[in-house]
Amino acid sequence: MKTPDPDLQTTPPPEHHADVGAAPPVTPASTRRMITAGVVIAGALAVLLLVSYLPRRAVTRELAAEVSAEDAAPLVQVMTVRRALAGGTLDLPGNLTPLHESAVYARVAGYVKSWRADIGTLVHTGDVLAVIDAPELAQQVAQAEHELAQSRAALVLARTDLERWKTLVADSAVTRQEYDQKQAAFDAAAASTGAVSANLQRLVELQNFTLVRAPFTGVVTARNIDIGSLITASGATSAPVTGGDVAGAQGPGSLFRIAQTDTVRTYVSVPEAQAMAMIPGLAARVTVQELPGRTFIGKIVRTSRAINVGSRTMLVEVDIANPGFVMLPGMYSNVQVTFPKAAAPLMLPATALVIRAAGTQVMVLDTAASVIHLLPVQVGRDYGATIEILAGITEGMAIVTNPSADLAEGMKVKVSASREERK
Repeated sequence: MKTPDPDLQTTPPPEHHADVGAAPPVTPASTRRMITAGVVIAGALAVLLLVSYLPRRAVTRELAAEVSAEDAAPLVQVMTVRRALAGGTLDLPGNLTPLHESAVYARVAGYVKSWRADIGTLVHTGDVLAVIDAPELAQQVAQAEHELAQSRAALVLARTDLERWKTLVADSAVTRQEYDQKQAAFDAAAASTGAVSANLQRLVELQNFTLVRAPFTGVVTARNIDIGSLITASGATSAPVTGGDVAGAQGPGSLFRIAQTDTVRTYVSVPEAQAMAMIPGLAARVTVQELPGRTFIGKIVRTSRAINVGSRTMLVEVDIANPGFVMLPGMYSNVQVTFPKAAAPLMLPATALVIRAAGTQVMVLDTAASVIHLLPVQVGRDYGATIEILAGITEGMAIVTNPSADLAEGMKVKVSASREERK
């Protein structure tokens, strides 16, 4: 092995030229110092990371809890409470009846000689419906005429005697008492003549009833006689009934039944809540199922002005013009009455009502906290899809329209966004 030259190890390095700058000597760092610095820096970074991570983790947990709670809240639909229109509308059922309807009886006994009107015939006031053969009545009239002639003859004789005795009493040929007797005889003859004349007039009037006439203009709805039918002393017929009135009932023993149908009427039962709004003269729209597409205008003509305690309704009569007699008595009708209201009620969907042990309630949404509260309400008229609310809530409240059995007082809910847009 070659031994290094000792001269080379002891020879100092040549000096740099004076005009060339030289770097200061560098002392290399020790390994321990490097390791210590790295540990310190890593610790500081770990502390900073821990300080920033823990609050962020807590916030993240809170947000996750809120999201979880919000997702777990029931989804509900709400609407804003509003009032109905100023006017109210009632749809009520009714049955059409004639304006006038009557069973026609005879006033005399006898047999039906002929009849001139059958069911469905339009007759006018005074038209002859039937002729009754009453020969006994004719004989009574003839007898009364002869009695009247006899009474008149007796009256003439009494008058002549009275005139004669008046002259005699003036000449004092007869006493005053005898004259007074003649005066009384004359007065009795005059009274008798008057009585016989009145009896004859009665029989003549009664004989006129052998012609059965229509009491008013209308349609014959029943004919209960035929030729030869016996008419009793009470004016009823012994013939079997061949027709009835529009209500299905019969006039016992009546000859005919007539209904005036150029104007028909219907009676409707109005609930107590709207009874005070039913004013005579108020218009009503009437429709009949058998006449689709046609609407008839009637009006309220009178009310019973009393509430039926059993049904809590008031009876109201509506008269309707019936041009062409197209509406038949007995038809089912629907009557729609629009009336003014002093104060329009609050309206809610029928689905918003909650019927529980506490009574009728609605769920009101506290929009600030998204919490529901149960409030008792007083219900008014039921329109089917909607309900009048008379008390318990105010206009502008947010009401849950789809309450379920799971919802309870103070429960937090989530509102359907689509429903909020429609409010």
